[in-house]
Amino acid sequence: MKIIHAVGIVITALAVTVRAQMVSVVQITDMRGVVGYEIMERDEYNALLKEIKEETSAYAVAMVESKKEWEANKDNMLPFQGNRVKPRTAKKMPQYYRDREKAEKRKAQLEERYNAKQLSEMEKAEHKLKMSKPSEADIAKEDERVRAYDDCYNMIVKKMGEKLGRPVSAFGFGVLEPKKEEKKGGH
Repeated sequence: MKIIHAVGIVITALAVTVRAQMVSVVQITDMRGVVGYEIMERDEYNALLKEIKEETSAYAVAMVESKKEWEANKDNMLPFQGNRVKPRTAKKMPQYYRDREKAEKRKAQLEERYNAKQLSEMEKAEHKLKMSKPSEADIAKEDERVRAYDDCYNMIVKKMGEKLGRPVSAFGFGVLEPKKEEKKGGH
C-alpha cells in the first residue's frame, strides 16, 4: 500500500513538473491593432491577462478624459479619433508545447503569415493610391487625420499610464512623448 502511495506521489510530482514547463503561443494585439506573438507559460499568460484587465478598466476612464480634453482644445479641427484605439487583447493559441523549440517554430510561422498579410494590404493600398492620383489637398487631409489619430492615441496611453502607474505595452509604434526624449537628450 505504501509503495502504491509513493508511486502516486511521484507520478503527481512528474505531472506537475511537466505541466509547469508546457508553453503556448499567445497572440497579443496592442492598442493600435498591431499583432505580435509571444511564447508563454501558464503563469506568464495569467499575469498578462491580469495586466490587460487593469488596462481595460483604465482605458474607459482615459478615453472619456481624453475626449473631453480633445474637444476642449479649439485647435483640433478633426473629431476625436479615439474610437480606433482599443484596449490590448491576448488570445492563447489552442496547442500547448512541451518543447520550446516547437513553440518557437509555430510562433515564426504565425509571424510570417501575419507579416505577409500586412505586406499584401500595404501593396494594395499603395496600388490604390497610385491609381487614384490624390491631390495635394487630399494628401494633406490624410496627413492631418494620421496626426490626429496619433495625438489621440498618445493622449489615451499617457492617461492610462498615469492611472496604472506603469507604461502600456505596444508592439508597433511606441508612445510618442517628445518632452521625455528632449529631457534625455539634455542630460
